[in-house]
Amino acid sequence: MSPSNSVTEWLEQLKAGDRDAAEKLWQRYFGSLVQVARRKLRRLPRLPRDEEDVALSALMSLFDGTAQGRFPKLHDRSGLWPLLITITARKAAKVLRHEHCPTRGGGRVIDTGQPLDQLIGRAPTPDFIAEVAEEYRRLMERLGDDTLRSLAALKMEGYGNSEIAQKLGCSRVTVQRRLRLIYRIWEERLSHE
Repeated sequence: MSPSNSVTEWLEQLKAGDRDAAEKLWQRYFGSLVQVARRKLRRLPRLPRDEEDVALSALMSLFDGTAQGRFPKLHDRSGLWPLLITITARKAAKVLRHEHCPTRGGGRVIDTGQPLDQLIGRAPTPDFIAEVAEEYRRLMERLGDDTLRSLAALKMEGYGNSEIAQKLGCSRVTVQRRLRLIYRIWEERLSHE
């Protein structure tokens, strides 16, 4: 193998910060890592983060780790491939854990077999709008405090915690604490119904 195609040489260049070496390693290993990630993620339907994302993340971890000196014993292809498989497997496992966490549905996917526009419809019915408005009013009344109501309204409008803190003149930690309180109050209401 000529020196210009040597993985060992590319690794040494990568340690020295050579971007061309990173590109060569990416070209050489990306496709294989996609296959490894695909096997690890096969239990899940198509995800927002797929096997290509996992492979790319694994290579970026290799590049960053090498630049930071985290892999001092990495010198050639015999050490590189097992390391890449390990990193890729861990990244895939992290995606699986993330997708199976209870707040993301625990890995359950609802497939109705119908197109999304048929499920959603064009516009909500007047009854549905009235029901949502009534529930909103009840939830806001339940808070019993104008500050909590303002915070809840801003959150429902899509503002982030930092933006809410700025608008209400408090810290982000205070916003987070008050949001937890709001969630507890609303959970109590829902559990009593």
